[in-house]
Amino acid sequence: MRERLSMDKDWLFHHGDIAIPAENSHKAVYGNAKAGGIMGAASIEWNDNEWETVGLPHDWSYRQPFDREGGVPDFGYKPRGIGWYRKKFKLEPSDNGRQLLLEFDGIATYATIYLNGSVLGRNFCGYTSFVVDITDNVFYGDRPNLLVVKVDASVSEGWWYEGAGIYRHVWLTKKDPLSIADRGIWVNPVKQDADKWLTNVETRITNERETAAEVELLSRVVRADGAVVAEERTTGRAEAGEAAVLKQELPVSSPLLWDVDAPHLYKLHSTLLVDGEERDTVTTSYGYRSIRICPDTGFYLNERPLKIKGTCNHQDHAGVGVALPDALHEYRIARLKAMGSNAYRCAHHNPAPELLEACDRLGMLVMDENRNFDSSPEGLRQVENMVTRDRNHPSVVFYSLFNEEPLQGTPVGRKMFKRMKQAILRLDDTRPVLGAMNGGVMEDGGTVDVMDIAGFNYMHGGYDRFHEKHPGQPMIGSETVSAFATRGTYVSDTALQFFDSYDRERANWGNTARESWQAINTRDYMMGTFVWTGFDYRGEPTPYEWPSVSTHFGILDTCGFPKDSYYLYQAFWLNEPVAHIAGGWNWPGKEGQPVTVMTHTNCDEVELYVNGKLRYRQAVELYEQCQWEIPYEPGTLRLEGYRQGKRVAVDEKITPGAACALRVETSKAALLGDGRDAVVVNVYAIDAAGRFVETAEQQVSFSLTGSGSILGAGNGNPNSHELDHLMERCLFNGCLQLIVGSVGSDAGHTAIELTLQGEGLQPLVQVIPVEAAEEPPYVLSVHERYINNWLLTQELSPERPDPNVEIHPTDMNSWEKVDVSFGPQQLLQGADGYVIYRSSITLTEREKNSSPYLYFHALSGDTEIYVNGRLLAKQSSPWPMTLEVALDDVELGDETVLSVLVGIQPDVYKPGINGAVSMGLRG
Repeated sequence: MRERLSMDKDWLFHHGDIAIPAENSHKAVYGNAKAGGIMGAASIEWNDNEWETVGLPHDWSYRQPFDREGGVPDFGYKPRGIGWYRKKFKLEPSDNGRQLLLEFDGIATYATIYLNGSVLGRNFCGYTSFVVDITDNVFYGDRPNLLVVKVDASVSEGWWYEGAGIYRHVWLTKKDPLSIADRGIWVNPVKQDADKWLTNVETRITNERETAAEVELLSRVVRADGAVVAEERTTGRAEAGEAAVLKQELPVSSPLLWDVDAPHLYKLHSTLLVDGEERDTVTTSYGYRSIRICPDTGFYLNERPLKIKGTCNHQDHAGVGVALPDALHEYRIARLKAMGSNAYRCAHHNPAPELLEACDRLGMLVMDENRNFDSSPEGLRQVENMVTRDRNHPSVVFYSLFNEEPLQGTPVGRKMFKRMKQAILRLDDTRPVLGAMNGGVMEDGGTVDVMDIAGFNYMHGGYDRFHEKHPGQPMIGSETVSAFATRGTYVSDTALQFFDSYDRERANWGNTARESWQAINTRDYMMGTFVWTGFDYRGEPTPYEWPSVSTHFGILDTCGFPKDSYYLYQAFWLNEPVAHIAGGWNWPGKEGQPVTVMTHTNCDEVELYVNGKLRYRQAVELYEQCQWEIPYEPGTLRLEGYRQGKRVAVDEKITPGAACALRVETSKAALLGDGRDAVVVNVYAIDAAGRFVETAEQQVSFSLTGSGSILGAGNGNPNSHELDHLMERCLFNGCLQLIVGSVGSDAGHTAIELTLQGEGLQPLVQVIPVEAAEEPPYVLSVHERYINNWLLTQELSPERPDPNVEIHPTDMNSWEKVDVSFGPQQLLQGADGYVIYRSSITLTEREKNSSPYLYFHALSGDTEIYVNGRLLAKQSSPWPMTLEVALDDVELGDETVLSVLVGIQPDVYKPGINGAVSMGLRG
């Protein structure tokens, strides 16, 4: 049966490219040209003992120092470069005969995949998930497999922080060669009438066997409560070496619909049987929902008109770069949902699978976006990859093929778009396809009129003109606003590169939040908006550069702390009453001077009080809000919101005292001890009365005991140059954030004690319980260094030869290259005479000083072990035995030559080296 195992644990990592000494000898050139003969860091013999041990997801870039001179502002001044990953692992003999697939969810950027010295795959997009079939190249039993990934992040695909490395999960799937194909199930529910739905299912069966097979497919639709609501059996024939597609229609009455407010999910359990025996099972999550677009009235979900209230987002987060734990994806989506957002644009690339899963669970619509506008075979492969991976997600309602492409208004771009759209429609014709355009929308020969929806990036002054020209073309604000704000800042300062929070600072191509939402919300034909951006992100530090290293666009900062505009969007997007004071009320030294106070409210009328005295009672215009200049006096600023004369919402700001303590909020009550979970810890400075101190800037240090680790920290300051992985961080406008991760069940389930302390702040110990949880199955790594590639004399010698005989570098015929881990050489069985095995290794200084030893897993015959020409051990046995050889007393140079002389008689069982050879360290 199918197994899916995590490959995330225990990789060895080297930052930087690895120079391979030039070897121009015939032996080197000849060997490198052979399958499995790759030299250098991708070879089994390469010494990785000095490499760093890391887990996945892993982003090496954010941990590097900021580089003002050589760094790129768009990348947040963080170096990228090249990195190498290695993982050795073993497969059970019982895995022989199964199909083995490696699934990479995302690698930034270009990746070359090596297995056991051969290149098995390459990927040219840092956002594309891809699969590599390793079935033909693996070893079983004692022989370890070496998986190597070279990542070239010197190549960029975007103009934002992209990270570097294997920053998403990696999986190993083991399954029968006659099985359901990878991404082989598409569930497409279609509404028939008021309460009848037809669950259309296409299942692709692949047969890697040498004979055809009659198969039976059992599909069951299962509700969240476990009830089976539909079932169908279908038979078919899978020819040898080919694929068969089985189509089924499962009727379901009155299913619970997937909606943004009630995201009900179902599961399809697919079982493949041959002669009544189960061969494969796959579970697919999906939902019942309908979408419809209208050029006059916009977007409909389940035939209910719904204004798209979306944000655009990149994928990085404070503390972890782009290597987000799964729980952090959910945390970010939940923050946006609480703001009233119902849609998420994956800007400008395919997201992590876990983000789409969170959107499915929480009820967030998704614009799934392709990274590269490219109709070449590689570009089409990337588009097809997006669709086959994501088409079962009910949250995905749009496919976007590009963002702001120079060819968008040209005939060339038109042809490219049509070809790419056709690639989508062949796989999924249920979702509209668009591009996000910042020009060319009025060009007749461009891309816009072959889109299902015209995507407008900004250009809101052109909405009406386009609608008049193309009245039958649905429209959406695919990217809007681009306003600037710095959390907790109420005076713009060009020297500090901070912006105030009164919704008046914006990019020259953008609009304020109020202007943009008014333009969208007052036009029925506008489907909705995707605000740039939901979260601040690293890189593209517009409009400033150094010392700014991240953006000011976000409604929330890089940690997810809300800026004041968060509450303005709540006022726009929530039905419940909202009243929020935008403006600080802690201005020491400014007593009596006017300070700006602004409302973010959806109430009809507001009253503003200062220290209990009514200063203003004023009607509210939603798209304008109220703003006053008020003489500052310490105390209480109170805003009351009224609807139809009734007070329905209140907000207060009270002048705090000096910060003297910290308050902590965690994103969940406990951390799961499954090795994958994470908890967001938000830290706030407070005064003696427990009031938030928005001006606090102290440095806070932190440490942790128990079954967890601190993955990183941030504070949302767009100009901060503190490193996220250090165990200290300054508060920024009163806040900082830690990400605490699970370390796995092997570390137990001891409660975490997180200690925080800073100058003038009372130390705080926060306890985070750790709940026992099953760790997902994973593939163990092997840490021994293996020496399995040897040269073996082709002919047996009747007389005892010189075991240290020199091998001429062009001699490819007197010696045969063998892999001893495969077992004994058949040519030696029943033989009489002598053979020589020869290999070499290079040891680091640390290895030389750590009491190295050789371990032969199986040796038979009269054996002599020589190291650099010196006899170190002898052993005689007519059957396989182990042998350990210490290297302490040997002078080990740059290259250590190993020679094994074996005397063989006809009665020796499995003569010679007939098992793996490894090297260990005692020190």
